[in-house]
Amino acid sequence: MAIFGSSLFGFLIAVAILVTIHEMGHYLAARWCGVKVLRFSVGFGPVLIKWIGKRSIFKGTEFAISAIPLGGYVRMLDMRDPECAGVKPSEGEAAFNTRPLWQRSVIVAAGPIANFLLAAVLYAFALAAPDRDLAALIAAPEASTPAAAAGLHGGEKILRMNDRAVAHWGDVRWELLTSLFQQELTLDVESRGIERTYTLQRRAEDAGVAPASVGARLSGWGLGFDQPAVIGTVKAGGPADKAGLREGDRVVAVQDIRVRQWSQFTSAIRLAPDQPLRLAVERSGSRQEIVVTPRKESVSGQTIGRIDVAAISALKLGDSWVVDRERTVPDAVVAAVQRTVDATALTVRVLWGMLSGEVSLRQISGPITMAEGAGVTLNQGAVAFTLFLAIVSVSIGVLNLLPVPMLDGGQLLYHLLEALKGAPLSERAEAFGQRIGIGFVTALTALALYNDFLRIIS
Repeated sequence: MAIFGSSLFGFLIAVAILVTIHEMGHYLAARWCGVKVLRFSVGFGPVLIKWIGKRSIFKGTEFAISAIPLGGYVRMLDMRDPECAGVKPSEGEAAFNTRPLWQRSVIVAAGPIANFLLAAVLYAFALAAPDRDLAALIAAPEASTPAAAAGLHGGEKILRMNDRAVAHWGDVRWELLTSLFQQELTLDVESRGIERTYTLQRRAEDAGVAPASVGARLSGWGLGFDQPAVIGTVKAGGPADKAGLREGDRVVAVQDIRVRQWSQFTSAIRLAPDQPLRLAVERSGSRQEIVVTPRKESVSGQTIGRIDVAAISALKLGDSWVVDRERTVPDAVVAAVQRTVDATALTVRVLWGMLSGEVSLRQISGPITMAEGAGVTLNQGAVAFTLFLAIVSVSIGVLNLLPVPMLDGGQLLYHLLEALKGAPLSERAEAFGQRIGIGFVTALTALALYNDFLRIIS
């Protein structure tokens, strides 16, 4: 119940912030262009709370909080609206449909633009905060991966990826995301005081093959972080707990084979379902031997072993394993703008990948996944929640610019056709487009909810 509560609370906060900023973009642009705004609502459906703005640019507008927290709207004076039939002719100039085409386009585009600006501001705040993460040390790659084929052995420290500097593994993760659809990845690394450059290439047989998920592409390079094999959390009643493993135990050998990295330890566990394994661990300065039997579990049709443990948090590791970083405000602003551009390009590319078949449609998620993400990041702290809001804000901005009627991008498409034609589209054409838009949005929503429930069930 506590997890559900934090997810719901985080979801409501996220929606309130993201919707308010998006609609405020439309609102401010409308008022700047002299358009009268009748209502500003956060949420759809029955109005729960409402009040009339009395000062400055908010004067005369009805502000409302509505029952369904899945969006919002700004209702402007429009002479085509039947409910505005009684408007005085003198007020016609304050109607949306009577404004010049460029002003109407600015008003429509202002919502998504507000989302991109919000993302940049959020990224700036998050990136200006003190940062602590695992050092950018590479774990020993598996033999069949591009990392191994390029000649990486493990233990190298990544300095740059595709000529962009990285400080720790958090930067590496982001650069891997921005390189999601690349077939080649360049790494500048340091090993034993010597700098070398490696070029990783995806296998030819993988080119053009649609992966099951974005995660499949990320892991396809064979790059993993080098982390010591130190036990963090141990699940009560699991195989590790029954065998006597405790938080802080450092695994130094499995079946007399030396282990240095967490990935080596977990690989040995995965390969031995229902088989007793002899572990040598260091605890409080002394060495002990523990026998653990991984339980059997089926994952994607493959049987693997699990002992129900997690690696120790990076915050609890020594200075040789982690990197602390603080950015100046100007550096944070520059990094935030770059991060917003990267996130926007990545979102567009993933959407195109879904259309082209490169990315599975199962990557589309809905409000349930968003609520879970909001709850998890809210529990992790202000910085994590701020980063979550930033990436969702970018997604909202991109999605609203899709050239689909019912969305801001669809309205901008109407405006483009109006500019080419020299006159507005007919009401019949716009109504037909609206029906297409409703069908698209309904289908997209249904798919997102289906993926949410399928993920929960499975």
